[in-house]
Amino acid sequence: MKKIYLLFLLSVTTAFSQNAKKNELLVPYRDGNLWGLCDTLGKVKVKPFTTGMMTDFVTTPPSFKGRYVIKKNGKISIIDQHQKKLLVETNLDSVQMYLFSKVVVMYKNNKKGLLRNFKMLIPVQYDDVEFAENESFTVEKKGKKGLVNSKGKLIIPIAYTTIYESWSENSDENSSKFYWIAKNENSDGEGEEVNFTDTKVLVEETPEWYSPPVIGMKIQITEEEENRSKRIGEKYGEVVSYSINTNTAVIDMYIVKMSTGYGVYSVDQDKIILTGDDIIEACGLNNGYTTFLMKKNGQMGLVDETGKVLLDYEYDAIERGWGNVCILKKGDKKGLFVLNSIYKPVKPKYKEIKILEAIPVSDSWQFGMFEVTTMNGKKGLLGENGVEYFKN
Repeated sequence: MKKIYLLFLLSVTTAFSQNAKKNELLVPYRDGNLWGLCDTLGKVKVKPFTTGMMTDFVTTPPSFKGRYVIKKNGKISIIDQHQKKLLVETNLDSVQMYLFSKVVVMYKNNKKGLLRNFKMLIPVQYDDVEFAENESFTVEKKGKKGLVNSKGKLIIPIAYTTIYESWSENSDENSSKFYWIAKNENSDGEGEEVNFTDTKVLVEETPEWYSPPVIGMKIQITEEEENRSKRIGEKYGEVVSYSINTNTAVIDMYIVKMSTGYGVYSVDQDKIILTGDDIIEACGLNNGYTTFLMKKNGQMGLVDETGKVLLDYEYDAIERGWGNVCILKKGDKKGLFVLNSIYKPVKPKYKEIKILEAIPVSDSWQFGMFEVTTMNGKKGLLGENGVEYFKN
């Protein structure tokens, strides 16, 4: 795969009963002020029944058991697709859920806590809570850290600046113990190490095929690439940017400012393969080809390395977002286009578009999801397929 950004694809299984059932991917659906659930084609499966459903939700393959957040009267609850309450109404400001994780992060008055399997693991009383090894969590108060283990027990007191696992001690795969090191570091990063021990637990791992969203990718520029950049600059003009092959983590194309506009130099072809009168910007991979944002007569379009026009030159601006999502701007309205998708671009018609984490449908399919704000200020969900999961 070439390019800095990973992709959000799409396709989805559907079902046609009136009620939610197993193995059915359902998303929050709004009708006026009431929320229910629908499939990815927009067919309502759970009729709108509540106010206050949030657009942040989690549904995990292969069961697609959904977790949906409802916030009403200052309290938060979480339900599944059968409207069963997983978390009863609780005084919280917000929660955060994760794919392939039984953990829910709770927020209240700038403090954090954790649920696991919807049972209290860490009370909401810490300035920060972070995931650590061995199904454990570092907790922080007033700049000092401690460690809570998988059973919710504080095994390292909140008295240290740094906590990390002992890699040498934990290298023994047959050991039933897990070893930690805690330190109070000074300004030079030095401090006495204090050792702690816990029972090793079996860690639930995510599927090998699943990768969380990647916003960007940085590489170390090699001497060879620096020399190549100089040679290109001497022959064609100033090198202003480049694209990265994500399979090899090396630069495969350079964007050059020439005396008569801009060009794209291909390392494989050893020549300029695209030219334009205005700025050119690498934009991601589409069906095996690197794409570029280009401007013509003051309007933006999208072209791949073969010269194929993917988006006509009709947009005031095109912004790259994570997940290989392009946000299309025309006047005060926004639309979107997803690279590698089988679906057509969504024409600009929304006031705002927020990119959500794509739903993994299988080991090769992910379905892009977006929170949109209509021109009259109402929010709802939009699928990568252009289907609106709301009305009124």
